[in-house]
Amino acid sequence: MKRDPNRKFWNPDIETMPREELKKLQMKRLKKQIKYNYENSIFYREQFDRARIKPKDIQTFSDFTHLPTMDKDVHRQCQEISVERFGHPYGMLACAPIDKIVRINSTSGTTGIPTLYTLTQHDIAINREFHARKLWLRGIRPGDIILHAVGMSMFVSGIPVVDGIQEYGACIVPVGLEAGISRILQYWELCKPGYMETTPSFAEYLIQKCPEILGKAATEIGMKGMVVGAEPGGEMPEVRKRIIEGLNLNWLANNRGASDPFHGTSCDSSSIELTRGMHLVSEDYCILELLDPETKQSLDLEDGTTGEMCYTYLGWEGTPLQRYCLGDMLEVFTSPCECGATSLRFKIFGRSDDMLMIKGVKLFPGALKNFMAGFRPRVTGEFRILLDAPGPRVNPPLKVQVEFGEDLTREDLPDLEKEMRQRAHEILRITPEIEFVPANTFEHATYKSDYIVKRYMQKKTQ
Repeated sequence: MKRDPNRKFWNPDIETMPREELKKLQMKRLKKQIKYNYENSIFYREQFDRARIKPKDIQTFSDFTHLPTMDKDVHRQCQEISVERFGHPYGMLACAPIDKIVRINSTSGTTGIPTLYTLTQHDIAINREFHARKLWLRGIRPGDIILHAVGMSMFVSGIPVVDGIQEYGACIVPVGLEAGISRILQYWELCKPGYMETTPSFAEYLIQKCPEILGKAATEIGMKGMVVGAEPGGEMPEVRKRIIEGLNLNWLANNRGASDPFHGTSCDSSSIELTRGMHLVSEDYCILELLDPETKQSLDLEDGTTGEMCYTYLGWEGTPLQRYCLGDMLEVFTSPCECGATSLRFKIFGRSDDMLMIKGVKLFPGALKNFMAGFRPRVTGEFRILLDAPGPRVNPPLKVQVEFGEDLTREDLPDLEKEMRQRAHEILRITPEIEFVPANTFEHATYKSDYIVKRYMQKKTQ
């Protein structure tokens, strides 16, 4: 169906649906989904039976919260048991039969063994719809060219994103981060895209390396807009300012979602300050819960509620995850947005397993990343948190290695350290122990930046 390019939403019936109507649609699809899960998945049937609940017992959302949650560790256990029983990793959790599965996606495995997700043609069609909603909301139209500089291959941020963009009608240049900065910039010069999808850390790296590789500043390459995701940064004021100014962008959109039904993007109304978070554009196929990270009890979704993300697929065939906890910590917003979309909005401010506690102060690496960005160019922005014992509690001071800028000398560092420690005390409410290291000490991450170094694990292997 051809759409008027001036219309505001890709699917206005859903994206502007009144909240009460949306909740009724979610409940209708939830009842159908849990019945399907129970009848087609060994794992879910065992879950229901252990809880002494049948699908017909769930008539309200409150009833649904009595079912147990699951996480990536449980997911991996399912895969291991499936391999033992069936010779492949899908027998316990996947609901669709093998002959209906047309794609298997995987996480990057940065927090352990990769978790696998099966999709049918039906699931892929739904996922394409979410990508279309996000692209349209950002003002990208069929005919626009986007260079894809996120991890490719089977990873969730690779082929699913490329597939969704090209199905939408935009032109995709699927280079992938594996190609490296030189090849990515080569294709940028050859194909002349107006937009790029990548990670915030790679966007900053591109700004740094562009003069060296192309012989001109990144502000001169003609980028109109950028979509960033996969790691913290897109919602952080200092990081956003550096990327927007460093590339002379008209807009920078924060983004979430690849091959599952949890998709979000920032709209025009929230793209500058991001005080309103990302729109959850996929609520008709996804139920979001926030859990208390300690008790795992479901929290009321009110304006400003924070908690651990837990979500459930609706209308899904392949691997329909149910009350699945990814470990992301979210804040949600329910007040109306100026753009007219009625969806929940959310910010991802860290991962529950990355949270550190220093004398009662909660700190996520993302907050430290934003803090470092305020000291550029005296620091590169790259840092590592050194842990000598497992978190979340850290005996102060927090030890941090920081790359200092190429224009600084060792004689400049004492004053910089004093200033950074003082500012950290004022802004983050901690006073870290800072060890400066030369620029380019840390290897640039191909997929996601990992800012925590678990030195206690290194000692075990020695």
